Amino acid sequence: MQTSFDLLRRVPDGSFIWIETSADLVLGRTRLRELAFRAPGEYVLFDQSSQETIEKGSSPNLGSWARSGTSDPRFARPE
Repeated sequence: MQTSFDLLRRVPDGSFIWIETSADLVLGRTRLRELAFRAPGEYVLFDQSSQETIEKGSSPNLGSWARSGTSDPRFARPE
């Protein structure tokens, strides 16, 4: 089974919008950071197979990126 990772952005009402999917974890993390540099906001990388947030963070302070065990991206908050 191949794992896919969704890149999501939190919107002001607290929900998420889907941006794109990555088939590779490393590329997904890289792409998430690229998006954060272009458009400040809160982002998560969500593993479709395990239904867990793999990484979350906000920009422009990219030092706040963290791994998470949160199972639902709606509840993932930046550290």
